[in-house]
Amino acid sequence: MSSLARIRSPILALAMALSTLGQAESLTLIETPAGGPSLAPRLTALDSDRALLSWLEVIEAGHRLVVAEFDGESVGPAQEISRGNNFFANWADTPGLRVGRDGQWLAHWLVRSGRGTYAYDVVMALSDDQGRHWSDPFSPHDDGTLTEHGFVSTFVGASIGPGFGAVWLDGRETEPAAEDRHHDHRQQADEHRHGSGSMTLRSALIRRDGRIAESALLDARVCDCCPTDAAMTSDGAIVVYRDRSDDEIRDIALVRREGLGWSNPIIVHPDGWRIAGCPVNGPAVLARGSTVVVAWFTMADERPRVQLARSNDGGRSFTAPIELDGGTALGRVDLTWSGESAVLSWLDEVDAGAMLRIARLDHRGRLAERRDLRTVDDGRISGVPRVLGLEDGRVLLTWTESAGESKRPRVRLGWIRFSDAKM
Repeated sequence: MSSLARIRSPILALAMALSTLGQAESLTLIETPAGGPSLAPRLTALDSDRALLSWLEVIEAGHRLVVAEFDGESVGPAQEISRGNNFFANWADTPGLRVGRDGQWLAHWLVRSGRGTYAYDVVMALSDDQGRHWSDPFSPHDDGTLTEHGFVSTFVGASIGPGFGAVWLDGRETEPAAEDRHHDHRQQADEHRHGSGSMTLRSALIRRDGRIAESALLDARVCDCCPTDAAMTSDGAIVVYRDRSDDEIRDIALVRREGLGWSNPIIVHPDGWRIAGCPVNGPAVLARGSTVVVAWFTMADERPRVQLARSNDGGRSFTAPIELDGGTALGRVDLTWSGESAVLSWLDEVDAGAMLRIARLDHRGRLAERRDLRTVDDGRISGVPRVLGLEDGRVLLTWTESAGESKRPRVRLGWIRFSDAKM
């Protein structure tokens, strides 16, 4: 089946038929120092044409978190951030890095806090010398409960001053109790332990010296294990996540940081997806000025699809979403800018497993093109592919593949270029 045949939305079909722009080059692979087993890759902008690739490696004593620089042509040697025998290593709840406005680096990862499978804390460290040395680890939360804390997103911007902002899912209101099944729409389940309380969404600011400030509760009841995302508009930070209503509607919500406080949540689009467990499939967000783009997976009405909506007022209201791969989408979305275009990556179910796909929207938010890039495993081993646009027009992608007869996970990296993306 062709890519065009998979589009079930008449609006998208028309957009594809009319579009003759933006032919993407094929995916160019880049060698990395990541061996196997390796997993949980993320990309972080270092400057206009350099990026940081971080990932987890399985070692004899447990795991280690490492980072390597892509200098525009190749990836340098891996630098270790931390290692230990009590890391919580997961395909969806992944470590990451953020480069501050003054060049300071913030790393975050997950460490087990108790015997429970999903009892773990968020741990962070700061570096003032581009990753050569790191501060003592610290946590943005101090509740001390042996519950789940993770799915971290970070942000920087003038409105929060020096340092970093962070949001995370926080299980302090839950208690280890009966098994609560979390699953994706094909019943590939993660088993989490939660009691009668709800998972919450919380935030804090991390100052340059590691002090935690302005801790806040953003939402008192959210989906238990869907990744979050954050971006910075001209008005301040915005955060997207999967909400959870009292009657188990789990649609995508957004909150905005206004002055020293946070807004009430709004629903980006009322899909009405009622599901008894967490789908482990979070949203992605981009922002530039007052323009906001949000992408997400839903299976409302028993039809899996990826949706994307745009806001021109800083995330206060959104257009009706456009739809991709209705009926076959697996989700696991990510977004980046490439010039004036928003670029979306996601996974779609195909006969051979899953197809890593990418689409570009023009500066008006119209679909300009979409491409099939690479067939990957359709299970957890492929993780959540990540994208990052560079100022030279290339888009970096990182994902995880099974390697060799052992099928051990291995982090991969590549790039494509959109020939007419406006710079």
